[in-house]
Amino acid sequence: MKTLLLLATFVLLVSCKEQSPPQSKEELTSVEVNIDSLNAVFLAGWNNKDSIAIMATLARDAIVMNDSLIHTGKEAIAKNWVSGGVKVLSNIVTKSSIQNTSGDLAYDGGTYSLDLTIPNGPTLKERGNYSLVWTRQPDQQWLLTLVHIEDVTRLPDVR
Repeated sequence: MKTLLLLATFVLLVSCKEQSPPQSKEELTSVEVNIDSLNAVFLAGWNNKDSIAIMATLARDAIVMNDSLIHTGKEAIAKNWVSGGVKVLSNIVTKSSIQNTSGDLAYDGGTYSLDLTIPNGPTLKERGNYSLVWTRQPDQQWLLTLVHIEDVTRLPDVR
């Protein structure tokens, strides 16, 4: 009888324990993404001159804003930004100033530096600001939907 009474008391105490409120969907999903890891894959594609790896990080409807140029959709981005960029860009390094996640969105913004090698010309140092917006796709994969790059250096005129 004592055992039964002790067991009933234990069950009663455990069931009276204050329950923490359930986490929202946003809280649960925001923990699942590591922005630095996503960015590392994107940057590795560029630094390894691997256009296939770069394109694998972009959503079908992605937008790239590079200074005054805007490229919309994977086909235009591949043709007008990646195909030429992989030939001349190297040593890309980023320094994040802000990053956050909320639900199906993750973003990172900061500064970058890179080497720009002009064909048959010098290698120039470029630095600027960047913003990357990642969006969780229906298949749960995180892909870039916005890349905004702003060069803040004044490159010499190399005519």
